[in-house]
Amino acid sequence: MFLRLFACALVACSSSPKTKTTTADDAPERFEDLAVLVSTHLHRFSPASAVELGLHDHDGKLPDHSPAGLDTAVAQLEKDRKALTGAEVTTSLERMERDVLLQVVREELFKRVDQDAYRTNPIAYTWSINLDAYIIRDYAPIARRAQAVIDLCRDLPAYLQQARTNLKLPMPRTWIDIALLRTKGFAEFADKDMRQELAGQANIAAALDACKQTLTEHAAWLEKQAPSGTAGYALGKERFLKMLAETQGVDIDLARLTAIAEEDLRRNIKAIEEAAQTIAQDRKPRDVVLEQADIKPEPNEILDTATQQTEAMRQFVQTNRIVTIPSGDVAIVRESPPFQRYNAASLNAPGPFEEAPLAAYYYISPPDPKWPPAEQRAFIIPTNDLLFTTIHEVWPGHFLQNLHAMKNPSKVLKAFSTYTNVEGWAHYTEEMMFDAGAGGRTAQARIGMLKEALLRNARFVSAIGLHTGGMTVEQAAKLFEDKGFVDPANARQQAVRGTFDPMYISYTLGKLMIRKLRDDWMKKQQGATLLEFHDTFLSYGAAPIPLIRRAMLDDDNNAL
Repeated sequence: MFLRLFACALVACSSSPKTKTTTADDAPERFEDLAVLVSTHLHRFSPASAVELGLHDHDGKLPDHSPAGLDTAVAQLEKDRKALTGAEVTTSLERMERDVLLQVVREELFKRVDQDAYRTNPIAYTWSINLDAYIIRDYAPIARRAQAVIDLCRDLPAYLQQARTNLKLPMPRTWIDIALLRTKGFAEFADKDMRQELAGQANIAAALDACKQTLTEHAAWLEKQAPSGTAGYALGKERFLKMLAETQGVDIDLARLTAIAEEDLRRNIKAIEEAAQTIAQDRKPRDVVLEQADIKPEPNEILDTATQQTEAMRQFVQTNRIVTIPSGDVAIVRESPPFQRYNAASLNAPGPFEEAPLAAYYYISPPDPKWPPAEQRAFIIPTNDLLFTTIHEVWPGHFLQNLHAMKNPSKVLKAFSTYTNVEGWAHYTEEMMFDAGAGGRTAQARIGMLKEALLRNARFVSAIGLHTGGMTVEQAAKLFEDKGFVDPANARQQAVRGTFDPMYISYTLGKLMIRKLRDDWMKKQQGATLLEFHDTFLSYGAAPIPLIRRAMLDDDNNAL
């Protein structure tokens, strides 16, 4: 998602130059036309992502993952990579747009070729089933949104049959389990939430009946595969490092990456021990941390607490000139709708291409009142943890980055983002805000911030171990318990996520790259302020951080 450097803004406000391109086959000669063409291909290959951006020509569509469709997509992406690699650009903005598009194409090729996701991973098929997109916001009349659901439900049987045809057996057991969980969740969602939200719309009942049946049949197929599930989820050293290069533009050797991960883990363990000793020198740090984790709002107070925190952090950002807030928009704190309560807290913002002004929501999930009291209390986010969750999700994290994206004149930089930038920025803001005084710099607030950091540190270390070092899910879960202060159930969930989302190292990796860029840039720009750095960084959207480093420092070799 995200953008704005002064030079780029000046270029973007002028007319686009008629640049020439070294073409691949029949690729357009002008770069601006090539950018549109490649973007169109990427949106067609991922219509659910296009809908999230607010490109509603893709409503109700599913991608073609037939064997022929998969081959056609790879051939087109190879052609687009060749055209972009040879494209001539004459401005700094065009250079950034070209390289961002090239990184997205490389990422898509890595997923389709190196990971072979659509022939090996059943989870890959679930990301396109975006039923919730049509009921969260009234971006169009309800009849139009209901028709998109009907269209998706109509095409879903063929789409999931493509999955069953393509997927090679046996599959990793953790991947089967997650795909099964998501598929059953979709079936229940279609049967309950969608039916309730779209009640009375023509033909919707029959469509949702068919959708539920299709999803139930696919879940039954997945259940049959579970007993033969394997532990073959690891990418291996070469593919893991290639993943970083192809998806994030980060070239690094494994020894260096591992050292960085372990060093930041040690740094934050030392810091949380120091904070705990400030509170109680005569007690074990772990006991103090766990005691702090039990300081929570009551279930009926958590929305008010989150609302107060969002208002306070917005004011803090303005008063302390942390970063420019480019509009008066706010994220509305709301109780999560039932179908989104798998996350304790999350941001749901409208896409940058929505034509109508639409609200953004900062969702907080209450505990289920049917749970035992102890489970309800365990689910509630501790007050200090919630403060840094609010910073991460809203001010000045994801929501503020999204506001900068909305103002970006570049359609390319609005549309495409990288994991290390998006999650790296949001995670970077947590420690940055604490250092600036958020939470009063108390030891209690520091523990809240550091617990979030240690969770992300454990992801970093476990992903490397799971995919390059023979680490088991059980060993990874123990790491989350011991180093991340995570309870056993959530530790297991975090470990399992690492088997299918190895790039969840992006939170810490991105944070460290942004922090290094900040330090290096401010040394070079004598007298520059934190606000100037943040505004400049956000002016490039969520482009790969090495590309932003190149633009800001003329240096793309020292991102870490």
